[in-house]
Amino acid sequence: RCLPENSSMAYAVLRGLVQRLRHADHKIESLALMDVYGRVARALLESASEDGEGNAVIRDKVSRQDMAKMVGASREMVSRVMKDLAERGFIETRDDGTLLVKERLHSLG
Repeated sequence: RCLPENSSMAYAVLRGLVQRLRHADHKIESLALMDVYGRVARALLESASEDGEGNAVIRDKVSRQDMAKMVGASREMVSRVMKDLAERGFIETRDDGTLLVKERLHSLG
């Protein structure tokens, strides 16, 4: 009843629904079309935020199990991918525990 009488509220509700639909579509595309490397890379890029120096970092520690749930893979596979990404220089764990996500990771995700 409220939405027909309040166009700004209706617009806000629709905008929220569109954002959720886009996010779900993006997730479905990722799960269906990308390999585990691409899905992990995309999850890392989406989780990263910029620090004061222009670097993409993940401050909150994300367990391998949580990452596996996000990308639809096993914990073991995510661990192997993360180790390989670190060895290849796509990501780096800093002394303070934050995860530095290198710009070149975009090529995978």
